[in-house]
Amino acid sequence: MIEGLEPVALQELRVLGTPRHWSVEGHLDQLLSLTPVRGDLHAEHRGNVLMVEGDLRTTVTLCCDRCLGQFNHELRCTSAELIWLGQAPPTEDDLQNSEEISAMEGLVEYLDPRGKFDPQQWVFEQLNLQLPLVNRCGEHCPGPRIHPERSFRESAEPIDPRWAALRGLQ
Repeated sequence: MIEGLEPVALQELRVLGTPRHWSVEGHLDQLLSLTPVRGDLHAEHRGNVLMVEGDLRTTVTLCCDRCLGQFNHELRCTSAELIWLGQAPPTEDDLQNSEEISAMEGLVEYLDPRGKFDPQQWVFEQLNLQLPLVNRCGEHCPGPRIHPERSFRESAEPIDPRWAALRGLQ
């Protein structure tokens, strides 16, 4: 847990009247990182939405999907998100009546207005979204390791006749 990123009541943010600022410096329990997560986070209560902005960075160690070697990968994100404050996702009428979000599309997150905003969870989600779908160590990747004394072509094992046509394409 990162010190200082404890959940904060949304009512407290509303009463504050100005954006709440957090300096982020530490390791997340859910995201194993090589370096501490560093950055800034701002949250502002704007009536029926919560505006959250953050600039975050860290370095994680990943396993290459191709050669199975480990490599370091920098995660960096600058995010801004509007979170609806209500018991359920906003309806079309809610969106049209709100000046703040009338132009926004894809608003899917919502929080109970009597609940809490968890800045640490938000930081985790934003960084987790930056993880690559396919882990590649780079252009220099040697590819899968092949057993040195045998190759597929020189295999002494009998070949299943169903694969004979494919072997002929080599």
